[in-house]
Amino acid sequence: MTWLQRHRYLVLVAALGCTFIVQSTGQGFTAGRIFSDVLISLNLLAVLIVVFERHRDRMVALSIVVAGIASRGALRVLSAEQFQLPLTVVHYVLLIVFLGYAVVLILGNIFRKTSVSADDILGAVSGYLIAGAAWSSLYALTDSLVASSFTIAPGLDAKLSDWPGRTALFNYFSIVTLTTMGYGDVTPNRAPATAFAMLEAVFGQFYIAVVVAQLVSARMTSGGRPESGA
Repeated sequence: MTWLQRHRYLVLVAALGCTFIVQSTGQGFTAGRIFSDVLISLNLLAVLIVVFERHRDRMVALSIVVAGIASRGALRVLSAEQFQLPLTVVHYVLLIVFLGYAVVLILGNIFRKTSVSADDILGAVSGYLIAGAAWSSLYALTDSLVASSFTIAPGLDAKLSDWPGRTALFNYFSIVTLTTMGYGDVTPNRAPATAFAMLEAVFGQFYIAVVVAQLVSARMTSGGRPESGA
């Protein structure tokens, strides 16, 4: 087994972290927007390769990723207003389905474990971050369909002016909600955004509690011995 195979989730966590940082700093510049799109596409492919191991799952996920990337490209090419909302909805729905599917597979893999390696723990972390990105896409979709779904503090509202900034803003709000930190600078103020925020907070708490319990149980079952190759 190669180093990359043994540490695949380490690579994925690093890629996701870099993407969050780039998205938060790349808005307002054409090159930044293009680089952000490329980086997101590469991250989707990384999730595809790392998480989707079975051939059938990988083929289904690949079709979703290709359609998602194509819809984002179409948004850049087709500037007519009548195309913007339908393509935006398609893009976010595909992201939600793909990322949600990835989280389900990661959780399923964790619950099948009888022993735990360091990379399994990073797999749980990557699932947490991917779940945050899935909820972020749901918020962005909600804001696109229901005007004034969120109240945004002055200064942060400028991030809505372009795609990377918008993505970064909802990623930030999603992770803050997932961890129940609740700074209050981005606030859902009407349905269904308010309901989604509550559900994400509950999901985040159950994710931590259940996954940690499973990892501890698997560790105890294996007698504290890490998996070979860890």
